[in-house]
Amino acid sequence: MMNRKRWASLLLAGAMALSLAACTNEGAPSPSPSVQPSESTAPGASPAGAYRAGTYTASAAGKNGDVTVEVVFTEAAIESVTVTAHQETEGIAEPALERVPKAVVDGQTLAVDAVAGATVTRDAILAAVESCVAKAGGDAAALKTPAAGGEKETVSYEADAVIVGAGAAGMNAALEASQAGLKVLVLEKGATIGVSNAAQAGGPSACETVVQAEEDQTVTVETLFRYMYDYSHSLANAYLLRNVLSVSGETINSMVEAGVGMYLRPDNYGAGFRARHGFEERGDDRFQPVKEKVESLGGQFLLETAGKSVIMENGAAAGVLAERSDGTPVEVRAKAVLICTGGYLGNEAMMAEHFGEVKINPLGNTLSDGAGINMVVEAGGVLDRNWSIIANEFAGANQKGGGWSFSANQNFKYAVYGGLMVNREGERFFNEEVIATMALSEGGEATLREGLYYSVIDQAYFDACREEGIYSYLGSPENWYVGKMTLAAALLDQNEAQLQEAIDQGWAYRADTIEEAAAYFGLENLPQTVAEYNAMCEAGEDTRFYKDPTFLTSVSEGPFYVFEYEPSAWGTLGGVKVDSRLRALTAGNEAIPGLYVAGVDAGSMYTAPYYSNEGAALGLAMASGTWAAKEMVQYLAG
Repeated sequence: MMNRKRWASLLLAGAMALSLAACTNEGAPSPSPSVQPSESTAPGASPAGAYRAGTYTASAAGKNGDVTVEVVFTEAAIESVTVTAHQETEGIAEPALERVPKAVVDGQTLAVDAVAGATVTRDAILAAVESCVAKAGGDAAALKTPAAGGEKETVSYEADAVIVGAGAAGMNAALEASQAGLKVLVLEKGATIGVSNAAQAGGPSACETVVQAEEDQTVTVETLFRYMYDYSHSLANAYLLRNVLSVSGETINSMVEAGVGMYLRPDNYGAGFRARHGFEERGDDRFQPVKEKVESLGGQFLLETAGKSVIMENGAAAGVLAERSDGTPVEVRAKAVLICTGGYLGNEAMMAEHFGEVKINPLGNTLSDGAGINMVVEAGGVLDRNWSIIANEFAGANQKGGGWSFSANQNFKYAVYGGLMVNREGERFFNEEVIATMALSEGGEATLREGLYYSVIDQAYFDACREEGIYSYLGSPENWYVGKMTLAAALLDQNEAQLQEAIDQGWAYRADTIEEAAAYFGLENLPQTVAEYNAMCEAGEDTRFYKDPTFLTSVSEGPFYVFEYEPSAWGTLGGVKVDSRLRALTAGNEAIPGLYVAGVDAGSMYTAPYYSNEGAALGLAMASGTWAAKEMVQYLAG
């Protein structure tokens, strides 16, 4: 995801070209921007629109690291803004990287509208430009004052079907409905179609696809349905699950036919079949062929336009009221409405309502803030009861360390290795084997229940993970399928270098004794827990939670290490109650005419904890879009 492409300078039309003395500080630290003015100019602030001419650079913290800008000033204006270096996510950050510098120059302002899906990048660019303005003697405060604007008139549209959300469900619903002859309009809050979890995730689970057939690895609908429904213990709506899985192959095939590159992934979690597919592209490019196909059939996408409410007339859905990012009201009249906005990971109040005051570090799209779910409830729908998360299978997280990403501190990874883990009291709270074998589902659920948990290891364990890897250290166990598939060659080779960073941030501690480590985090019962655990390790039997002896590694050789972890999630589960046709249901289980819900906004397809097969959420979301579109076509046909 590294992107060091230099963006072309954006020049103010008509600005006088000047001979400028370059004055840069490429090594400016972040997050405190640092620049150096030209030696030929005198110090002293000037009002906005009056600057010390020159070229300045500054950096500020973005989503994944520093964003560096170069700003050229004449004596009267900001002549150009160029983003010279960044580490932001491709397919998401581009709108901010392209539009924010231009908006600063065109408007001579720091009051630039948010870029949906890339607000952190926008803020980083503006922070760096603001620093340059200050060093050039301009009045940054004046430049941050937005221009006054009047009330905006409503823009109206008509369509056969309006889809709120251009993620997994929305894109496939648009494709299916357009190919069936419907006039489709898609509303997307983000600035691109690359901001959704679907555009970034690894890939969907599906059955009976052309991709599987090419490798002679076809998974039948029966196989996948039995596996998933049995796992759900009847919490999922069986009829709905069967319906959606039955079109999952058709969904993949339609995308491939439209030009989406896909391949078949290995069975990393031991499901016994290869249902998970992968995408060749990520971000905007992933679903661009689908978007182009829909548009070629008369469909329309309104980006940076957020759904606000469902228009209800005579008890039936009749369209959607929305709003553009600039505040312009939008009204779309349509007889069929599909809500698929991606859950509620970005809504801290909703997260707290369902999971308590637990910090859940978001890994996925925080533009998904529960708006779609709330729209359906306001229209008369009700919530289902399967609330959970799609947990991080790669590591733990902690906001003190900036959350987690693939480039994050490697000491986060002990959370999924199956060693000793304790709660706030310093006591074991579950069979740690579960998080080593099913981190996405049962393991994630166990840590979500605790909210804050700790991995405890000794020096031998620490050294082994760095020098030979956890899988080898545990004896290369054939029965640890996930470890064999994903960790066989994994070394925490930067562990020593990153340890001090974790300690300085306050989520790790190294001590000569367990008592000292316990005192640092307030883990009152940790010494007793370690003593009991070591006795079990010596005996080769876990008499408390019956963990596989493979994962019984003693904590006996100091110094000792304790790491504090919080849950992290790719997305959320739980949402609107729907029937087998994906129609929103009232409290009396009556379908609301014309109102459909798909993806993770539709609670009734999913289970808690999350399914144990990889790609289940994305696969169901994509196929539910196809199924919802088929139902809308039938509904409109009368």
